[in-house]
Amino acid sequence: MALGGDEYYIFENFTKKNKALLDEQSKGLSYFYLIKNEDGLILGRINLVNVDKSQGTGHIGYRVGESYIGKGIANKSVNLLLTTINKQEIKEILAKTTTDNIASQRVLEKNGFKHIATSDETFEMNGESLRFVYYKWTN
Repeated sequence: MALGGDEYYIFENFTKKNKALLDEQSKGLSYFYLIKNEDGLILGRINLVNVDKSQGTGHIGYRVGESYIGKGIANKSVNLLLTTINKQEIKEILAKTTTDNIASQRVLEKNGFKHIATSDETFEMNGESLRFVYYKWTN
């Protein structure tokens, strides 16, 4: 169940989507984590989705709150996730970001992700013409 825009904020829709995500996690198809500081304040989120245990693969995604950007939080969180998944037989993780997201590219590269491709196709986001940049981490 994909929800976008205002549909997400309808409680019944949110409840269904949340249950579906929790079901994915309980089956080991996805792992969802909150990034918190020592006081329990939520700073962002990080997840590993589309996990295929037979292939040992998954896709990483993360986001840090605007007021916490530039403080090494994404870097530490990606590092911690990679350390955690080492114990779960994941051998390869794919990631994608955009050509303008240099900070995310650096986080991925600092954590051992290798640039594998940049899309030839462009798309518009916030008035900018962008392309996707693809990375792969191998255990």
